[in-house]
Amino acid sequence: LSYRALLYNSLSAMAEISALFAQRPIVLRHYRRAMYSPFIESLAHTVVDIPITFIVQAVFSVIFYFLVGLQESTAQFLS
Repeated sequence: LSYRALLYNSLSAMAEISALFAQRPIVLRHYRRAMYSPFIESLAHTVVDIPITFIVQAVFSVIFYFLVGLQESTAQFLS
């Protein structure tokens, strides 16, 4: 079952790659016109994605925890 959890996390991270390639022409156009550098754009994208990724992973982990039948009491789950 841990293989499925790792596979889900890996595939969700790989789904970002196509979105980054779609944005590449826009980033290059902004770079050529001296609006901002690609580093700043990638940094902003990373900062925005951190809370979203954290929430998705937390929800997945809570569901997966109870799905595999680990300790079902709240006190044991939070410790």
